Amino acid sequence: MGIETVIEDVLAQGRSEAEEIHRATLAERERILREAREEGAKLLAQREQEGRQAAERLRIQALARAELESKKIVLSAQKELLDQVYSSVLEKFPRLPESESLLRSLLQAHSEEWRNGKVYCNARDADLVRSIVGKSFGGTIECADGTRRLDLRFETILADVWRDSIKDVAEVLWPPQ
Repeated sequence: MGIETVIEDVLAQGRSEAEEIHRATLAERERILREAREEGAKLLAQREQEGRQAAERLRIQALARAELESKKIVLSAQKELLDQVYSSVLEKFPRLPESESLLRSLLQAHSEEWRNGKVYCNARDADLVRSIVGKSFGGTIECADGTRRLDLRFETILADVWRDSIKDVAEVLWPPQ
């Protein structure tokens, strides 16, 4: 065996080992790339899921804000309407044809309250009240001397009735759904 054969064998063996190393390197590279792709796909799926969840949370929050805002608008409109109804009723009370008889009934129903005291009223009703209560007439409502006072003005009675029945009025106007 000649030196050339030995060199040829060594070179062939080197090439074979180099090819084996090259194949192993390629296989390792493919394994690393496959694992990186799998990890990237998992990370991408996780980020997509987090993005969908964040978007859903934002959507729910936006819907809740819009719903709350619409309820505020509805409540504001309802309050405005109730205020208009209250003002309208308050304005129409003195002009009711039966306001005189209502005032007379109120004074008679509470006569025990004012018999030993003074009765005050607004200037508009002064003549009528004076004719009903006689000497117990004390003047207009602005004249308060600190004594016990029974306020039978239409405005006060309406305010009491309104406060006690506003919920019922609102339910009639806007029934619960």
